[in-house]
Amino acid sequence: MKRKAVGFYWTLPVPWAGFTTLPADIEAAARGSRTIAYQRALIHAFAAAEGYALVEEAAFLEIEPDRGSRFIVPALEQAAARCRAHGAILLFVEFSGAQGWRSHAPMMEWLRRAEIEALPIAASPLVVAGELFDPHAHFARWRARQKEWSAGKPARRAQALARARALRAEGLSHAAIARQLESEGLPSLSGKPWTGESLRKLLKSC
Repeated sequence: MKRKAVGFYWTLPVPWAGFTTLPADIEAAARGSRTIAYQRALIHAFAAAEGYALVEEAAFLEIEPDRGSRFIVPALEQAAARCRAHGAILLFVEFSGAQGWRSHAPMMEWLRRAEIEALPIAASPLVVAGELFDPHAHFARWRARQKEWSAGKPARRAQALARARALRAEGLSHAAIARQLESEGLPSLSGKPWTGESLRKLLKSC
């Protein structure tokens, strides 16, 4: 009889690519994120090779674009509850061997104290949807783009602020300005869609 397993996958938001939300449905999450698709394919391959039966899967999108956080804990606790319900082991991909800085410290700390069995799967190159996914190369490119995005924050702020002030002078509400900036392709500082509240905070901060 096969040992039951729960697959757990996580990734970071990518504001410069417009990737700031993750669908709850695992199939949709894998379609929306190459990193989730890669982890899922790697775990599926491992499970098939080692005789595990995947009974459930879960994915989590981090809050910040450059680090793991404690916000992952509730998602981990839900995954742990599923493991206990099924008598299953938690399978996840450990990226630190391929790109040391991407290890999720809060997640690893939680797992050390969790009362479930968890098994890390080392990240390695894998063909996903007909294309080779090399985690080392992928995250090296991601880090370079992330650095560019962070360096451009002052310029994006100045551009958005100037346009928001001009629209405010025309009598537009914060919500209307938010919609206008979105339609003009002017990104927020975080990369998430503008809202009336985020516009109000931007204008108030200056």
